[in-house]
Amino acid sequence: MPFDNIVSFNSKAVQFPSLDKTAFHAKHVDLGYQFEQQPMDVPADLARAVIRTDNGAALGLTGNRYGIAQNQDVHDVLVQSLEQALPSSYLKDIELEEQVSGNGAFCKTTYRFPSAAEPIRQLRNATGFKSDVYGKQHKETWLELQFSWINSFGGKTPLIIESGVRDVSCLNSLTTAYKDGSEKQRHTSKCDPALFAAFIEEQAANFKTRIEVWQQWAERSITPDQAEATLTAAGVSPRLTGQLMRTFEAEAVQRGQSVWALASTLTYWSSHNSDDYGVRGSKTKDNVAASLHQRSSKVNQIMQSDAWQNIAAVAA
Repeated sequence: MPFDNIVSFNSKAVQFPSLDKTAFHAKHVDLGYQFEQQPMDVPADLARAVIRTDNGAALGLTGNRYGIAQNQDVHDVLVQSLEQALPSSYLKDIELEEQVSGNGAFCKTTYRFPSAAEPIRQLRNATGFKSDVYGKQHKETWLELQFSWINSFGGKTPLIIESGVRDVSCLNSLTTAYKDGSEKQRHTSKCDPALFAAFIEEQAANFKTRIEVWQQWAERSITPDQAEATLTAAGVSPRLTGQLMRTFEAEAVQRGQSVWALASTLTYWSSHNSDDYGVRGSKTKDNVAASLHQRSSKVNQIMQSDAWQNIAAVAA
């Protein structure tokens, strides 16, 4: 079973929030069907079902080599790794957010560290930059360090660990906006806590370097035409590009016409199931968390594209 090499310790006596929505246990069960009024079994080497043990809900179908990664085990591994890798000054007032889709078939849990927040100075006196209705000019915003894990039951998504930030002014999350911002493990392999600790330690060490890059984005002016051309070149559909450009206009009022404003436009789309960017089918399906994760992956692709790298490097 995955995670059977977990070692318990309490190095800094830090109080992490406990799991709630994602605290359920999952297990494999055999499949069966009726043929000519006779019960028949599906051979386990062909397929098995994964169910929740608390309510019996079916979460997915897997092959015989699929290993279930229990959410509680993932949580325990990350808590251990975070305690080891992060400075004590970061480990205060830790926040936890859980998102699920498909009755738990898709799970995302995020740990946020308000004590590890850094400011971004946004453009002043840029074209279109003006005070809001409260007279505030949003000259500065704060980015909180966060780590997330994504788990699924059924083989649709590997176990993923991500690092990123949350913009406290708008609650947008920016995750894996760089190539080494995540680690993945297949459900057929065992988890090595040392791997997660090394990843978290590296990301924590690079946190302020990332802030410096995003500060450069905030200082680099772009025109609406440049923003639109970047989205198009990065493969965004014409329909979505039109919607995003309307959001960019609003973001530019608060942040200035900058690469950072365009980044905030994209992270708003990937972070919110709003009237402007409603998740398709969310009124009848339990799919918001999984859909927003797909959007976040798309934003990651955009920000790693040549079009984005070009405008982030040359816009001035």
